[in-house]
Amino acid sequence: MADENVVLDVAGYDIITDALMELLNQYPALPQSEKITFATLGENQGKAMFPQGGAVIVEEQSDILGRVRQTCQYPFYVLYRAGGLTSARKQKVKEWLDDLGRWLEGQTVTVGETSYTLDQYPELTDGRKFRTIQRASVAALNTINSNNTEDWAIAITARYTNEFKRL
Repeated sequence: MADENVVLDVAGYDIITDALMELLNQYPALPQSEKITFATLGENQGKAMFPQGGAVIVEEQSDILGRVRQTCQYPFYVLYRAGGLTSARKQKVKEWLDDLGRWLEGQTVTVGETSYTLDQYPELTDGRKFRTIQRASVAALNTINSNNTEDWAIAITARYTNEFKRL
């Protein structure tokens, strides 16, 4: 059986990326002095979002009037790099990433004494709308680097629709 061609929502890539970066940096457990960066980690520490490929069109429906509805997904990873991790600190890094995934799914997470629930996704432009953001994995050790820092990762997929009129 031949592989199917992957069709990308090229125009939506920047829209989704920008919205996800804004959303990730609103995570309540992220210290105010820190940011989740895009595809860039410091040598010894940092948190970053890395897209896995691009925004993929999974399904497309159209009618005779030219209205099109695409169902799309945007898979990505969040990596957390840290050094000098004890067993207890490794567990905290894993919990931080797993809680990020829970929060993005709309589940309640507790930071300190306060509980937080994400009640809506950011508004998108150009006919796009987030439907779900879900973990595709639990957080796990991804890499041990030559400088003995560790990269912990969680895989997440944002699903959205794109509606427009085709000429």
